[in-house]
Amino acid sequence: MNCNFIPFPVLESERLVLRALEISDAKSIFSLRTNKEVNTFIRRDLFKNLSESRAFIDFTTNLALDGSGVFWGIATKETDEIIGSIGLRNFDSEKDYAEIGYDLHPNYQENGFMSEAFQMILEFAFQKMNLSAIEAFTHKNNSASIALLEKHAFELQTERKDIGFENNRIFRLGNHALH
Repeated sequence: MNCNFIPFPVLESERLVLRALEISDAKSIFSLRTNKEVNTFIRRDLFKNLSESRAFIDFTTNLALDGSGVFWGIATKETDEIIGSIGLRNFDSEKDYAEIGYDLHPNYQENGFMSEAFQMILEFAFQKMNLSAIEAFTHKNNSASIALLEKHAFELQTERKDIGFENNRIFRLGNHALH
């Protein structure tokens, strides 16, 4: 898939700005990537220091530069502080498909922020990128994530398994679901 994320696609809603991560966001990213509650259902190593945060920010910048992914920091318009992240990766050009991943600091959960960010990403993915489907892989016990996916019309793929991640469930949204 020939994706072009230069210039980086900044998306805005009433309360949020979805933007590229910057080195100045390292502390916020560190806070997200070391928060036990955020990482309860995600299999990934917790960051040990700010240099790992900076390396991650460089990684997300390179994803956009080479077109292999697009990863937004979720910032409040009020403070421009990063409160979460959301991204599209693992593109499949034959199927016009991507996977979505996301996290949100617990201090900002249950305020509709992730739902607001999700809506912007879905519109971007289907209208600007012309994707035909988006999938999310989430832990079977992550009720907040499952509720978010169901709210946005994602459907559980009961016949599919996430190989190597037996506790994950796969949800899928086709472009037709938005029309």
